[in-house]
Amino acid sequence: MGSDGVNFYKDLFASLCFIFFGAALAFQHPYLYFAALMCACLSTTAHRKKWPTPIWAQLYIDRLTDYINKRVPKKEFKDDDDIGPLPPIDK
Repeated sequence: MGSDGVNFYKDLFASLCFIFFGAALAFQHPYLYFAALMCACLSTTAHRKKWPTPIWAQLYIDRLTDYINKRVPKKEFKDDDDIGPLPPIDK
């Protein structure tokens, strides 16, 4: 998921390319190889032409990011916090 909005179609077609290629290897069907080739071409074109992310995909990505941020616990310490010595353990 690219935050700059350029990678949506590239990632989509690259994923479809791998799916079709895996299916082509499994089923040995020539049309699946052709579909993998076309998805690879579309992925390369999307990367070179910098196709913008559609609004529905950006909204979905934002909603998914908000959902994940609510589910993932916050860190106790920040990256720039110094962790001091631990207190002694009483037995």
